[in-house]
Amino acid sequence: MTAIYHDNGAAFGRRTRVFRDCATGRGVEWMYGVDYSNGDDRWYGFHPAGTGSIATLKLGGMVLSRLSD
Repeated sequence: MTAIYHDNGAAFGRRTRVFRDCATGRGVEWMYGVDYSNGDDRWYGFHPAGTGSIATLKLGGMVLSRLSD
């Protein structure tokens, strides 16, 4: 199972998004937290495609926290 992370957007007046590394290992996928909690399976690609990962997003300063499994 791929680890899921969130950006806690609600704390900053934004919609919370959840993120995961693509199954192909090339990039990051995301969706809105409300969609994730409702069981939606429609993930969106995160660009630049093929160069990103959760680790690189965090190294770049994005604050992401892991959801509990």
